Amino acid sequence: MNAKRKFPHGILRINSYLEQLKPAEKRVAQYILANYEEVIHLSITKLARAADVSEATVVKFCQHIGYSGYQELKIMLAQVEQSGEQERIYGEIEADDEIEEIIDKIFQIYDHSFQNTKKLLKQSNIKEAIDLLINARRIFFFGFGASGIVAEDSELKFKRINYNAEALIDNHRQKTMASLLSAEDLVVAISDSGRTRELMESLNIARNAGAKIMAITSNMGSPVTEIADTILLTSSKETPFRGSALASRMAQLAVIDVLFLGAAADKYDQTLEALDKTRVVMQDSRIK
Repeated sequence: MNAKRKFPHGILRINSYLEQLKPAEKRVAQYILANYEEVIHLSITKLARAADVSEATVVKFCQHIGYSGYQELKIMLAQVEQSGEQERIYGEIEADDEIEEIIDKIFQIYDHSFQNTKKLLKQSNIKEAIDLLINARRIFFFGFGASGIVAEDSELKFKRINYNAEALIDNHRQKTMASLLSAEDLVVAISDSGRTRELMESLNIARNAGAKIMAITSNMGSPVTEIADTILLTSSKETPFRGSALASRMAQLAVIDVLFLGAAADKYDQTLEALDKTRVVMQDSRIK
């Protein structure tokens, strides 16, 4: 795996690890997220007391998310405050919300997800990810559920510019194909949680076959990030209607669009030629 990966700092970093933390560490994280402007002025003793944990737990939390200790965490939080990049706070969708309120909140959720995903992409190895796509003999997009829909959209985009791309959203098909891959092939694993058991089974087979793996996920430290050669983080704070995967799906689609356009721009003339050909044949399907 690439030792030069770039990971987010401060608030976005804490959020990307949130689901991987132990209960006591999560209390520390949640307190910091709710009071980060105050935390940069607190001693470790006062933070531990406020979060109802031990000082040792605060240190373990800092180390779990990749910092040497509490002092480094405070420095990173202070940089967030100085840059004015604190997260926007928006209301959750409630049962008695009027439709106008739901519209406002949904688009706030999307805006929040897009803006933070944009920051994460700028801190990631996006160029490395595009190079993997450009140089792959075959590209396979693995995903389940809402992430499977993103995988299918990805296949369509890349096929339109003449890439050998395929979406696999069934575990048996994933495993079968994964066993036949080689070092020339690339698997793009799309998973918000990064810990879907069936996906990890398929990825382990692909890894053993020698394929390269790219992960698109919002959870740093999840199993999918441990196996991936390249990681692209998304930001996807969800509504209480978690099964709908509103923010995560939109963030994943945005990342795929960046990868698609990056790959398309690298072979500009060939891309235009392929798009023209596919556009011509699809015109016959339109009602005039």
